[in-house]
Amino acid sequence: MIKIFWDKDNIAFIGNSVNATKHSHCVLQIFLSLDVPLQVVVENEIVTGKCIIVNKNVEHTFSCNGKLQMSILVEPSSNFAKELLKKMQGNYLIFDNKIENIQQKATLLIQTNNRQDYIDFVKDFKEYLGISNSLKVLDERIKDLLELLEKCDCYDHTIENFAQSVCLSPSRLSHLFKEQIGIPLKSYILFHQLEKAFEGLLHGANITDVAMLAGFDSPSHFAATVKKWMGMSVSSSIKDSEFLKVFI
Repeated sequence: MIKIFWDKDNIAFIGNSVNATKHSHCVLQIFLSLDVPLQVVVENEIVTGKCIIVNKNVEHTFSCNGKLQMSILVEPSSNFAKELLKKMQGNYLIFDNKIENIQQKATLLIQTNNRQDYIDFVKDFKEYLGISNSLKVLDERIKDLLELLEKCDCYDHTIENFAQSVCLSPSRLSHLFKEQIGIPLKSYILFHQLEKAFEGLLHGANITDVAMLAGFDSPSHFAATVKKWMGMSVSSSIKDSEFLKVFI
């Protein structure tokens, strides 16, 4: 059983059957042990700890080995990600000190379907990690783009389409986005497409329909992207999963 909490700036997975082969992606990933200390292989180095944060675009593998773990993908344009990146000085970061209270609160989420319980947990977890609530001032056109993506119901996810919507050339938008957000716009759009596809899957749609809905070239393109980014097949990533959308 995997429980999935989907919030605006993060997606959390809790369970004992999450296993991922070698992969990398443009988001930071937090691994939190809810049982024994966990192991994550980061760029062929075995890293052990109770809470391990893997930097973006860093190859890693992970297996629950039947133990309860929590994994959180942090949306790359969020303040959450930006504050974590300030603390990163390499491929990964370990938090172990006095984390038992956070582990206990995370464990309680397995039994809840109350969105406020997850919101409260994330607030406590951010405080533990030393994440401030300060917000970076973004260019209005980048803010417009992020809002477009958040409310997106289109099939055309090309940079050219979004550039036209915010009255910039594709090259200028790509440069400005990388400068302000810290990752290539192409990677961010792909992350957005995966979010859109998985939201459809977790509401009962089939793989073919969600692949088309999210703007992938084909179901096989969607499946290959999931394998590359998450290290898991589409079917294994949603098998026996319970989904709770946190934001309204």
